[in-house]
Amino acid sequence: MTTLPHNPPGNRPADAEILQVKRLAESIPGLPALPAVAAQLMEAMDDPTTSAAELARLISSDPALTARLLKLANSTYYGFPRRIGTVNLAVVVLGLETVRDLSLSVLITDCFYHPHDDLPFPFDKFWSHSLTSAVAARLIFRLCGIPNPGEGFVAGLVHDIGKLFLGRYYPQKYAAALRRTEEGVSLLEAEREVFGAAHPLAGAWLLDSWNLPAWLVEAVRDHHAASGDAGRQALAISFADLLVRRAHFDGGGPRHDREASPEMVGALGLKKDVYGVPDYGAYLEKLRRELQRSEDMTEAFRRDSAPSRDPFYRA
Repeated sequence: MTTLPHNPPGNRPADAEILQVKRLAESIPGLPALPAVAAQLMEAMDDPTTSAAELARLISSDPALTARLLKLANSTYYGFPRRIGTVNLAVVVLGLETVRDLSLSVLITDCFYHPHDDLPFPFDKFWSHSLTSAVAARLIFRLCGIPNPGEGFVAGLVHDIGKLFLGRYYPQKYAAALRRTEEGVSLLEAEREVFGAAHPLAGAWLLDSWNLPAWLVEAVRDHHAASGDAGRQALAISFADLLVRRAHFDGGGPRHDREASPEMVGALGLKKDVYGVPDYGAYLEKLRRELQRSEDMTEAFRRDSAPSRDPFYRA
């Protein structure tokens, strides 16, 4: 398991917040776990000797994952001229990293991203915001020259998983936090008032408990950071989230008072307008085109999200 930071600087959570998230999690019976294939997938990708055939065999051992992966691989976004009918071919055509990132996205969302009657915010809007953020993050990674834009897709998809974690297991308390935002309190402040911790750390803790990669844990933990010690991946997720909200794909949630700081602009090398701020118009136009290009891929996620892996929803 990745170790969440202690005595963190800048925008990162303090020790007290880390301990509070652990207390919140420990009081929840039966937190869902990712299927065994997820850990095996991470282990295989960490081994430089893993071959494409070995990775394909591992993924093919999970029929549900295989079916979802092939549907995504055949989306028009990837533009392969003939049908990809096997995981072996998907690995060859898309590459090991892309197949890993798509598989991670499927495994995490199948496990945890499902509506619940007590959820204090509309799941469909939350899910739409998550999908749009995934596309935006992949775009920003690519435009900013950050390696492996597929990692941006995964991180953008799950950046707000902490909201789902808190809202699903503590619906009344999260509803109270949302009411505070109606009084002008920022969401992070409201979450800390009610829970003693905010959703970025709650989400990072959950991903960390699943032994997911450090880059993903850190990107989710720091996605509200504007500068300082946050890595470029986290800053890219933060800017993608900001961009999506400017496009009004905010999931129906409370507005955030974040803006792109000069440090963020500099670290990412963002294109600026005549006023020295990010050229939002240009980035929003690029996002619009990217969303059109990715439409059948995001629809595949939206349509096929099913509770089959989540014990919370099993009969």
